[in-house]
Amino acid sequence: MDAPLSAVNQRLYTPANELAVHAMRLQAQSLRDLIGNGPTAKQRAKALAFTFGSLHVDFSKQRLTQKTIALLIEWARSCGIEARRQAFFAGEMVNPSEQRAALHMAARWPETATPPAGMEYAAAFCQQQRARMAKMVKRVHAGEWFGATGQTITNIVHIGVGGSDLGPKLISESLADLPSSTKVGVHYVSTMDGSQILPLMERLNPATTLIVLASKSFTTADTHFNARTVLAWLSSALEVDEATICRYQLIGVSSKPEKMTTFGIPESHQLVFKEWIGGRFSLWSPIGISVAMQLGTECFDALLDGAHAMDRHFIDTPLATNLPALLALVGAWNCQFLNIPTHVVLPYDGRLKSLSAYLQQLEMESNGKKIGLDGRSVNHATCPIMWGDVGPNAQHAFYQLLHQGGHTVSADFVAVATREVNAPDKVQESLASQEQLTLANCLAQAQLFALGDEAIPVALKGQIAQGYRGNHPNSFLLLKQLDPWSIGALLALYEHKVFVQSVLWNLNPFDQPGVELGKQLATSLYQTLADKSVEQENVEDPSTTQLLAKLNDWKKAG
Repeated sequence: MDAPLSAVNQRLYTPANELAVHAMRLQAQSLRDLIGNGPTAKQRAKALAFTFGSLHVDFSKQRLTQKTIALLIEWARSCGIEARRQAFFAGEMVNPSEQRAALHMAARWPETATPPAGMEYAAAFCQQQRARMAKMVKRVHAGEWFGATGQTITNIVHIGVGGSDLGPKLISESLADLPSSTKVGVHYVSTMDGSQILPLMERLNPATTLIVLASKSFTTADTHFNARTVLAWLSSALEVDEATICRYQLIGVSSKPEKMTTFGIPESHQLVFKEWIGGRFSLWSPIGISVAMQLGTECFDALLDGAHAMDRHFIDTPLATNLPALLALVGAWNCQFLNIPTHVVLPYDGRLKSLSAYLQQLEMESNGKKIGLDGRSVNHATCPIMWGDVGPNAQHAFYQLLHQGGHTVSADFVAVATREVNAPDKVQESLASQEQLTLANCLAQAQLFALGDEAIPVALKGQIAQGYRGNHPNSFLLLKQLDPWSIGALLALYEHKVFVQSVLWNLNPFDQPGVELGKQLATSLYQTLADKSVEQENVEDPSTTQLLAKLNDWKKAG
């Protein structure tokens, strides 16, 4: 039992200080001690597992106790989490650096539900744009969208980067094996070097290809250059001018309708989302049109329903059983109090191969900051370094270091319990065996991460090398099936995790000044590479100067 606070300590007491003391005491205990066995261990495990619809989250392999959870909740309350959550959903200015609200939840608010006071306009606007998007999708699916030469559209090329690419691409990959309501193919292009667009130009029919140009600002260089290359391809291949291509084979999605119009996109082919939806939170807006094109509007609506269900859970559920709050608090406990600097995301399903990349942007671009809302430097760790890969592949890559190296990580294991496949009986039997093997590997690795050598059965001891360090805290997120509702709920869970952690750390999770500065520096250096006669205000350093010289030498030689 913890000793009572002295009079001096009572004056200095804060929930964060108490957590720091509690963490020092827990450092002496390993996960082997915490997990244990017997009735008490079973009670602990049961108390740390939660089910929400078709999503199950298990924190029992985390290095914490029920007291840890109680202290974390007290800390969250001392940071004003309930009031900040209410302000968030009411459309108050939670993004002070850009002087705006953050209302991506409005994009998934259903017409049948009354939005919170302050969100009414946002929800109505998003519903209007969703209806507009549905009409475009229906037109393509009905074979009534014709290209510049009068042929029916058969393929979509979605051009975007960051939040305008990662979310839709993740959903398209995750749900690609669902029966589609159309035969329209969807392809994603994000890299600025042209490497993704070149193969598409070789195999797609330019006369039947529709371009979705997705950019919040409509000025992002990566997207702009890819769009120009695609327009040049379509114009040259079809022997029509680029203005005609824009009128027939281009959809624009942006918060800047005037810039879409200037680009040449007709108003009837424009979809708009407002500034209060950030790029990395924009999947639910018309940015997701390519998902609806590929899988159908009903599928996209089910995705929104899953995310909205998690919104309601986040708003209505007490912190002790609130999944976004708990996921956030456990994550903050690991990086801030247990001093674990990296967090690995390990999906054991190949359809979720882009989940790690999606969460990298969502979390590190949101909370990868050291300056708080008060303008002062934060004096402790905030967002950990996020990384990962599909679990079965990762087992043959970096697991060796995790099991027997010197680095401690925290982890999220993500698995899918069931999968329906339309295939002959023998193929289904074989696939079922593969699925069971995958799940067995996932369970085994989560156990080995936590227990180390203690996870080795007695029968194998002496027959297999030991030295598995264990003590890597990990959460297990299990989806009953990988369907639109489930993945919508999962991604909204992580979104709200980010918001809760921003409150704990007093950060603005809705801006990205570091990203913007990098883009500005690149623009100046691009001009230097493109035209040496133009004077640019680049900061001179010998390393960059010699690299510019080498690039120019090789370009000339080429």
